[in-house]
Amino acid sequence: VTPNGVTCLGYTDLPSRLPTTSSTLYSNNISKFLLSIGPQTTKVTDHYYIDHEDEAVRGMLVVENGKMMWPAPLPPPPPAPTQAELDAKAAAEAPEVIDYRAPYVQGAKNATYAATSILGLGMVAPDPAFSSLLTTFALSNIIGVQVVLGVTHALHSPLMAVTNAISGTTALGGMHLLANSTGPAVTTLGALATTLSTVNIVGGFIVTTKMLDMFKRPDDPPEYYHLYGIPAAGALSMYGIGAASGKFPEIDAAAATLAGLLCIGGIGGLSSQSTARLGAVSGQAGVGLAVVSTLGHLHPSIGTTAAIGGMMAAGGAAGHYIGHRVEPTSLPQTVAAFHSLVGVAASAAAVG
Repeated sequence: VTPNGVTCLGYTDLPSRLPTTSSTLYSNNISKFLLSIGPQTTKVTDHYYIDHEDEAVRGMLVVENGKMMWPAPLPPPPPAPTQAELDAKAAAEAPEVIDYRAPYVQGAKNATYAATSILGLGMVAPDPAFSSLLTTFALSNIIGVQVVLGVTHALHSPLMAVTNAISGTTALGGMHLLANSTGPAVTTLGALATTLSTVNIVGGFIVTTKMLDMFKRPDDPPEYYHLYGIPAAGALSMYGIGAASGKFPEIDAAAATLAGLLCIGGIGGLSSQSTARLGAVSGQAGVGLAVVSTLGHLHPSIGTTAAIGGMMAAGGAAGHYIGHRVEPTSLPQTVAAFHSLVGVAASAAAVG
């Protein structure tokens, strides 16, 4: 039994068993060689045939029928290469010509394509709202690439889990549908988007935490990430007071910006082990602020607010149950299932 409690079964006198093993291997090789000369080659039991064409046999043959057979005759020299073969070899050995200019030419072309495309879209933009959305789309793509570019291989699965949880902000679209519903179909789609997205948010962050716990060692120093709940609560309180006063019309936009930065920081935090848990905390704070600021911006009725709260509570309970019930070996499959849920939620919000 090792110090880690692992029981090892097997022989304890391996050095004393090696002579027998080595002798057995050597004698087996000799017997197989002799048999390959005789009956195994001729397939005739009583006929022992020495094949001079067998390089291994001929090279070891010393005397045959009283005649000295050693050393074995040298093999014939290889045929002289043809001119075509010489030319092909010379071409293969020729130094490779590196075109140092080519990457710069390609880079200049790509820059031209990008600049022309963006300016062309600006020329055909129908209104300022389109231009604003285009700017948001372009910057979000650049930011997304940059924050995940340096993620270590070991953290790919936790990264997928936390991005999956943050993508649960499709619940905001469902909340908009519920607050501005024009009929039963829109209400149903909004309820579906809100509930499924909340399953994804709660379950996704729990799965992320479980994945990161797999990297935790017994001798790691204590962690106090719960202290970040203080500034998170402070930000929510500050937003709530400012929104309730009605004196700060742009506070909703500021809260949305802060929520976006926290979510981006959450994804970027998964780039290394030292910041992975802080990234998960940042993502949770960002999603929470996004939900609260969306409610503050929409000003839904008491009934609608209660309905949204009930749907999110049901979705959160389901996500909590799934996240805690899943086994470590099934965590990647669970992340994939959550991705499917958020896909359905996004489709429902878009259709609504």
